[in-house]
Amino acid sequence: MEVYFYKLKFQSPVHFGETGIYLENIQESISSDSLFSALINVVALYYGRKEADEWLNLFSENPPFLISSLFIYNEDKYFLPKPLEDSFISKEIKKDLGKVLKKLKLIESNDFFKWQKKTITVMDIENMDKLSKSSTPYEKEIRPRVTLDRINQQSSIYFCGILKFKENAGLWGLLAFKDKTFIDKFRILLNLLGQTGIGGEKTYGYGMFDVIEFKPVDGILKDIVNTKSEYFTLLSLYHPAEKDNVKEKLISYNLVRKKGWITSGRYALPLKRKSVGFITEGSILKEPVEGTLVDVTPDYPPSEILNHRVYRYGYAFIVPFI
Repeated sequence: MEVYFYKLKFQSPVHFGETGIYLENIQESISSDSLFSALINVVALYYGRKEADEWLNLFSENPPFLISSLFIYNEDKYFLPKPLEDSFISKEIKKDLGKVLKKLKLIESNDFFKWQKKTITVMDIENMDKLSKSSTPYEKEIRPRVTLDRINQQSSIYFCGILKFKENAGLWGLLAFKDKTFIDKFRILLNLLGQTGIGGEKTYGYGMFDVIEFKPVDGILKDIVNTKSEYFTLLSLYHPAEKDNVKEKLISYNLVRKKGWITSGRYALPLKRKSVGFITEGSILKEPVEGTLVDVTPDYPPSEILNHRVYRYGYAFIVPFI
């Protein structure tokens, strides 16, 4: 597979978050399942529902490419999820710096590579801590919103959290192409998604971006992808396929359950998709796994509201580890 790197520069504020009444709660990145759903909605919006269904059929049988989640970059520093395996770090170091290690969620790509190679030192951990505190790549704001009751037109106020990325910061991701004919197709979709916006509050113009880099991996990212290793770590959310036999392969992992409202094309529908569990980014596996698309269509949806199946992306994007 040919692995590509791409980089997004946001032209407007963003709202990334899960379903709930607390819209002031925001996330700092986009998971692979949300990214894939946004791409399929772009296909439906610009090319029609039939074309979107054809894409879903492709991915249900043999995905032409795999996507990672989107992570933060800040100037020339690219961050990745901290691997959930640190048994190679000595007890003495953990005694002194255990709280720092536990607090770290994202680490810079050079540190990720050292983690892959089991060469992390005390100085490395201290530098990771300093880097996480030294420069925040975005500003957070809580903005008021007004909504009107559909029946009596009474107004009520709610609050929405947003991120504003700084000038040289944004999100980046990885792609692994099984079918190279999809390289240009994905590039086009990504640019269309940038014009449409990703995340919530798109009616306010949020989530719009430019694709400022799109190229085969090089440098430290190429080293991370191509290093030789016994185990593997996830850079996407992952929902096991039956054939994965995942219980025999997991070493260290976290779980997350995702749910939310259904969006079809440009429209948010008054229907919730079924919730589904994922193994999270940073989890460690003994062997490669594949994953699957998960059918999250609600039971007995009204045909006048929803006339197609709804899926969440659960394929694994893995890189070597240890």
